[in-house]
Amino acid sequence: MAHVVTASCPEERIVRAVERFRAVLYGRDLRMTSVREAIVRAALEYDGHFHVQELARVLQERGLRDASVATVYRAMPLLVEAGIVQPALVSAGDEQRYEAAFERPHHDHLVCTQCGDVVEFHDEVLETLQRVIAERYGYELTGHVHELLGCCPKCRKKKR
Repeated sequence: MAHVVTASCPEERIVRAVERFRAVLYGRDLRMTSVREAIVRAALEYDGHFHVQELARVLQERGLRDASVATVYRAMPLLVEAGIVQPALVSAGDEQRYEAAFERPHHDHLVCTQCGDVVEFHDEVLETLQRVIAERYGYELTGHVHELLGCCPKCRKKKR
């Protein structure tokens, strides 16, 4: 499943994300650079889950030669801290994947174990059940990662 950078992220949202990122950098005595801002923009515009290498490739295709894999890799913990992206569990490989998180509603993942296709979904019944289970055991939830693994319709059809 190929993912591309899209213009689906409104500019106002990107501006708010850049400001949030700038505040995190300021709190760590780091400065906002044009490459760091471009990383924020590319991460928010990316359609789907991405590896650091994929984001670096997109940035280099945009003409940002200073956006090496190492530069993007070093920026990821800061982007996570700022809430711009979040690590995605997505069981389709060994490399860490990320997805845009800034001002996006919570969702879970359905992952095809054959082809790696990922479906994002939200189900209030599951959300309620998770809260009930946490309460039953005396936990106060602070978050969760939910991933369902299976075989997608296309792959099941191929097997037949």
